[in-house]
Amino acid sequence: MGHAPDVPPTRLVPLFDFDGTLVDSDVALTAPWHVLGVDPALVPLGMPLVEACARAGVTVDDYLAHYDPTATLPFAGVPDLIARLDRWGLASNKERSSGRRELERLGWTPEAALFSDDFGGREKELRPLLDAMGLEADRALFVGDTHHDRACARAVGVRFALAGWNARARDAAEPDDLVLDRPLDLLELLAGTEADAN
Repeated sequence: MGHAPDVPPTRLVPLFDFDGTLVDSDVALTAPWHVLGVDPALVPLGMPLVEACARAGVTVDDYLAHYDPTATLPFAGVPDLIARLDRWGLASNKERSSGRRELERLGWTPEAALFSDDFGGREKELRPLLDAMGLEADRALFVGDTHHDRACARAVGVRFALAGWNARARDAAEPDDLVLDRPLDLLELLAGTEADAN
């Protein structure tokens, strides 16, 4: 989406999940299920929308008709973080048209953004995002909020950091997780990895 400026080859490039990581969207994501008479517990947060709708017995169009993207807001500190990043990418289980509209509304332009449609409606993968950005796994860091995100990073050997500013994610942290307390803590981590490599 945006142009990728030259960056030092030793610095990690952050990749992000969207919902629950960059934006506080739990309420917005579960609201359509309530309207459609579906128990939100049947469709855990982080599940690809096509899979979630199939499990719930509703169509994607039905879900999206009741989804209000304006109900999602960035977590405190995230806009400042995004504004200070030279490069970043996004991998989300959100439906593509909805995700792109939300990025536009927020004024965010990741170098590359892939959504559920780009993965055939399946769980997101990082390999296509790495390829789109010309990155090797050891040059990326994936920030997410769910077990799905953690597994996604591990599957391709990308370092994982938990978006600890989301209380729900922090409550589900695993013992070996790198937990970021605030979005801007990521800048310190990226600066540290660059210093370590020099």
